[in-house]
Amino acid sequence: MKPKIVVEGTVGAGKTTLINLISARLKLKPLFELTDEKLVELLSLFYVDPAKWGFHLQMYFLTKRFQQMELAKKLGNVVMDRCIYCDHIFPMVLLKRGEMSRLEYEIYKEIHNEFLRYSSPPKLMIYLRCSTQTAIERIKKRGREWELTIDENYWYALNEEYENFFSSYSLSPLLIVESDRLDENFRGIENVVSSVLKVQRRGVWIYDGDKLVRRS
Repeated sequence: MKPKIVVEGTVGAGKTTLINLISARLKLKPLFELTDEKLVELLSLFYVDPAKWGFHLQMYFLTKRFQQMELAKKLGNVVMDRCIYCDHIFPMVLLKRGEMSRLEYEIYKEIHNEFLRYSSPPKLMIYLRCSTQTAIERIKKRGREWELTIDENYWYALNEEYENFFSSYSLSPLLIVESDRLDENFRGIENVVSSVLKVQRRGVWIYDGDKLVRRS
């Protein structure tokens, strides 16, 4: 069974807010990133020393993404926070920044590809597009200590990689939401999501807070 909706976007894009809104108004079960004490510890270590802990973190994240996808396939009627299809964005950033070796990346990619064989793309992918400066402001506002220790260039590289990935995404219908132009409560977004879901065919739609347009 396919998960109904996946919400993707850079750190600080507003995914949690959007998922809570969509799940409540469209009667879907919210499924957030699976986490535990080991993941929290790895995150705090990673942001201090990405080159040392990047591979460890990404391999553990990959395991959690697969577990999340397996749970989503069982539940079906869910809106997910991130998914395994976009997971390679993070190690790609580390590789380009020289904080993950080519060998580490190739090991990661081989395991990632194997997991993808048992995964199902969502009925709708939502990409919450957000400028890097807005994302950084939100990261600082929420004040997670480990996120504040890494240099800001990481956030620019991460956002650029998200843009690269979604410029050619075609596994399922894609809704791009220009979050910089919407208020923090995403008013009316459930109507936009519902209308795209009803189309039931692949394509790319862009919502700028005013109108919904299908990209040719």
